[in-house]
Amino acid sequence: MGEQRKSFLEQVQSQIKSKEAKVFVSAELHHHLNKVKNYWLQKGISEKEAEEKAVNQMGNPISIGQHLNRIHRPKVDWITLALFVAALLLGFLPLLSQGYMTGNHFSMYKVIFVVLGGILAFGMMFIDYRKMANKGWIFYLLGTLLLLFLTRYFNTLVEGQAVLKIGSLKIEGLMAIPFFLMAWAGFFQSNRFKMWQFLLLFFLSSYFFLQFSLTTLFIYVAMTFTMIWWSKLNKKKVAIVLGSVFALVVAWGVIGWMTVAYYQKYRVLSFFNPYNAEYLTSQFGLLKIHHLFVGAGWFGKHSFADQFIPEAHTNFVFLSFTYYYGWLFAAILILVLSLVALRIMFIARNLSDTYSKLLLAGVIMVYTVQLVGNVGMIVGFFPMTNMSLPFISYGLMPLLLNAFLIGIVLSIYRRKDLFAPNTLQGNQQ
Repeated sequence: MGEQRKSFLEQVQSQIKSKEAKVFVSAELHHHLNKVKNYWLQKGISEKEAEEKAVNQMGNPISIGQHLNRIHRPKVDWITLALFVAALLLGFLPLLSQGYMTGNHFSMYKVIFVVLGGILAFGMMFIDYRKMANKGWIFYLLGTLLLLFLTRYFNTLVEGQAVLKIGSLKIEGLMAIPFFLMAWAGFFQSNRFKMWQFLLLFFLSSYFFLQFSLTTLFIYVAMTFTMIWWSKLNKKKVAIVLGSVFALVVAWGVIGWMTVAYYQKYRVLSFFNPYNAEYLTSQFGLLKIHHLFVGAGWFGKHSFADQFIPEAHTNFVFLSFTYYYGWLFAAILILVLSLVALRIMFIARNLSDTYSKLLLAGVIMVYTVQLVGNVGMIVGFFPMTNMSLPFISYGLMPLLLNAFLIGIVLSIYRRKDLFAPNTLQGNQQ
């Protein structure tokens, strides 16, 4: 590198505060200088003169550096952060309504969960996710090893789901989702990734997820199918493969229906036929849920004295929230949670690189499946499932999962301008 070019680059970089932006700008400037230098070389002048002309043509390095600093400085997505904090705070309301916020370990644990989730999301914002783009195999291996470990060493069952319980901490298969999110994004952004590789890796990982719960498997499949549709793989091949996989799932579902336990069939049967005498006399069926939901009114009942809602702070948290606080607060809750998804979609729409878009496509699907699934089963659109409401349901693992998703969004937004096209042309004009 010539001394004049080196001095020019140092002066430009001295005006840029972000270390990540300095690396990006340096590469961009080198590319532009080489382009201008080659132009003058073709004119027949010496290499030294061409270098000098290229540097001089760039203009004042101080003003260029200041201009690029404004463009490429890392940004904080305050809108997503505000929605994230609002959702975390709303998550305390179900515990408050059930009397868990005074003299109870639930309140202490909830505070710890929220703090850990905040640290995870905020910490992820400062991690350069782009460095993980070529580490798909590492993330796939880590996710698979985690599932294997949980499958081998799980020590309890929670609603039929295998869980590794260490004290009060419960580790479940859901925690492998982030590893596969990063893995598939890395695979799908590569032109060298083949369809047969996808099928092999997908069915292997799906088998391990199946060992835990159908809910977790559904989240994983929905995430993977969404990401592969936005991948660089041929759309026609993707459509054929997805159609074939769907047909296999239907066939497996028909066969599996004959072997599942009665309590698992019960949830589906009660959904399709809630007026059956057996389901009408059950302890907590769909008609009971409908009665409580409709009877809440605009401002709620403010008392659980005469009503029993099972899993009121986990799977049925939206029902308990609505029953106690009313339709108005339930609408506010849904609005806040929906705005999170809409915000992520807005960010994804303005991105240009494939890897970032794939990550956000997976993030949106994982988050939306939880939101729509939990609310949908309460309002009667879906059968009863073991599905958490993002940021609202009590539990460390679901909160950490969704905090990780928010962290990915914050990290991408922070560096979104480092993928901008050449900005020097506008400065020179």
